[in-house]
Amino acid sequence: MRTIHRCSLVLAGLSVAAVAAATPPAGGGRFDPPRDDITPEQRARIDAGLQRNVESLQQKGMLAPVAPFPPPLQGGLQWPLKKAAGFTDPDYHGISNFVDLDPAYPNHLLDWNCGTRTYDLADGSNHAGIDIFLWPFPWTLMDEQAIDIIAAAPGTIIGKTDGNDDRSCPNHYSADWNAVYVQHADGSVAWYGHMKKFSQTSKPIGATVATGEFLGTVGSAGFSTGPHLHFENHSAVSNYTILEPFHGACNAPASLWAQQRPYYDSAINKLATHDADPPNPNDPNCPNPVDEITHLQDHFIGGQTAYFAAYYRDQRSGQVTSYSILRPDGSTFTSWTGSSSQPYYAASYWYWSYTLPGNAPPGRWRFLATYQSVAYAHDFYVGDVIFANGYDPG
Repeated sequence: MRTIHRCSLVLAGLSVAAVAAATPPAGGGRFDPPRDDITPEQRARIDAGLQRNVESLQQKGMLAPVAPFPPPLQGGLQWPLKKAAGFTDPDYHGISNFVDLDPAYPNHLLDWNCGTRTYDLADGSNHAGIDIFLWPFPWTLMDEQAIDIIAAAPGTIIGKTDGNDDRSCPNHYSADWNAVYVQHADGSVAWYGHMKKFSQTSKPIGATVATGEFLGTVGSAGFSTGPHLHFENHSAVSNYTILEPFHGACNAPASLWAQQRPYYDSAINKLATHDADPPNPNDPNCPNPVDEITHLQDHFIGGQTAYFAAYYRDQRSGQVTSYSILRPDGSTFTSWTGSSSQPYYAASYWYWSYTLPGNAPPGRWRFLATYQSVAYAHDFYVGDVIFANGYDPG
């Protein structure tokens, strides 16, 4: 059964072209997703601070000691991100890196699925977490605090760091990240790093949190090249072992997720209309990445050129997308198909430009896309549109 994204639109009865030709895009390409670089010194400092906090909380009776024979590792992890209220796009994220399971260095990479979606840090240590990045328009999503970080499992806050600059980007790192650390009942600890400054929960160290509870919002603080969540799990602070929650051919332990997502989680995060070429997401604007002018526009007039864009995660070669633009009466203005020849993009975007006729019928138009058997839709408006409750500018 096909899923339709965007305000539960009902597409039955709308006509689409029986055959659509492949049309090269006017522009687009890959997005180079962010990563981080936590040094061994920083990691040791964090671990030492957490150990002190754990001992203090145990002495105060605010945290139970871990049993000599602890229960099985905390499983049932929920996805650690959630759309904030009012966010309507189909999705908002991608995964750029998993835990590196190969201790050799350099360029010995191994993720849980026996692939290489990970990296070695410059000092020779392994990437120890999962990088979940915002996409598209990550800086805009960060500034709008559109994506919440939530607790993946219940536990006790054993550490918090905040107040550091959250606009880190390549070669312009802030002194430290903003993070919340939660210990679970079995002693394992989850790190939630790179948070937006001053976005964190008001709960103090020693307070308990429930699964799904708000912890902060996504940012780019510390050793980060762009807005993302560094989600890391490891065993008790006194017995430090990195845990990769994904199960696969190269990570034998059972999955720690309540519902493990696929290795390639191909989807469209956003369909959009623009009044100019969408910005190149890889433009070097560090150290002040505030120039993410989206050119998003949902209201046009006849004769105007509109730009129709699709923003993907985990796009793979051979995956064909069918696009169409429908007039207000449901007839097809134009339709086409598109695909990528590259084996894999963690994130990508493609756009096409069409000039609307001077006599384009006014009203609600629709930009549709079907990708991997999922239907997506985005509404836009042409001309002055009058609704029962007054003028709607789109």
